Amino acid sequence: MNPPQLSEILEMLKATKESHLVPIENEIPYSILHGYATQSDDNRWVLDRSGRIDLALMAVSLGAEIEQVVSHLNWKDFESFIARILREHNYECVESFRQVGNSDRKGMEIDVIGIRNRVIVSVDAKMWSIRGGKASALRAAAEKQAKRTHRLGSELSKLAEKVHNMQMGEYVMRPMVVTWLIEDVEIHDGVPVVPVFKFNSFLLNYAMFEDRLKSFTGILGVQYNQTRL
Repeated sequence: MNPPQLSEILEMLKATKESHLVPIENEIPYSILHGYATQSDDNRWVLDRSGRIDLALMAVSLGAEIEQVVSHLNWKDFESFIARILREHNYECVESFRQVGNSDRKGMEIDVIGIRNRVIVSVDAKMWSIRGGKASALRAAAEKQAKRTHRLGSELSKLAEKVHNMQMGEYVMRPMVVTWLIEDVEIHDGVPVVPVFKFNSFLLNYAMFEDRLKSFTGILGVQYNQTRL
């Protein structure tokens, strides 16, 4: 079976952005349909999120600009794309971590959480399509993500229900924002704002930024303690 070409992959991502159903009128190569899609009960071809992310990463490996690939993803795909990159760096990931609010506390949602050893990265995935007021919007997003990450320290038992190999004890939690609107890594009040096309290199060179980044300490199984806010 011949591997799919870059143009074919991008066309498939574009065609299934709004629905996982492959449009009947599209002539999709056999290598994509049988390698990444499945057939539904009514014999329609379906490209699920996992298949879309596989194709998106293949497109990047074939030389596509990440910005071009991301333009064919929806916001949920974008979160999964970020999680897949974290997994390639040996993080255990949870997508759409939610804490339901009540009369005593406000609800919370963190788009992607990555856990590796004793480090937790808490990611706000910003798939914004406009650049107006970018600087102030990114600062606000960074501040909100810091607050969510701070609150996460009191929810580690909930997180451990989803990541079963978490060990009791202390964790360092770091907030970050990943977007596709900026050209380089920016740091707002200790929170890195990372362009998605540099996210992989940011993780590879994480130690270069570490002393400039905001962090919190959470303790699983013991009372939560904050180190820095």
